[in-house]
Amino acid sequence: MQNEYKVQEGQTLLDIAIHNFGSIEAAFEIAAHSKLSLTEELPAGSVIVLPKVTRSEQVNKYVVASIANRNITPCTGPKMLSGIDYVQVGISLKVS
Repeated sequence: MQNEYKVQEGQTLLDIAIHNFGSIEAAFEIAAHSKLSLTEELPAGSVIVLPKVTRSEQVNKYVVASIANRNITPCTGPKMLSGIDYVQVGISLKVS
């Protein structure tokens, strides 16, 4: 596992946790280790030093491998909510 992670456009600590540890639970440790808020906006290109894993249950190797095999970079930040594949649900939505 890498020690440092370069933030991509629109990534959150939750994305980084999923990408590197396979679980959002690691976001709390990343935030504490980096002295960041869970909801802090991360500038693209910034480098975050990842904490060392202390327990084996903190890493879901299946998820990490699946992300790597599919060449996926999780990215769910608010700036990424645009484009043809984005749908905003408003108060006036009616499903029948």
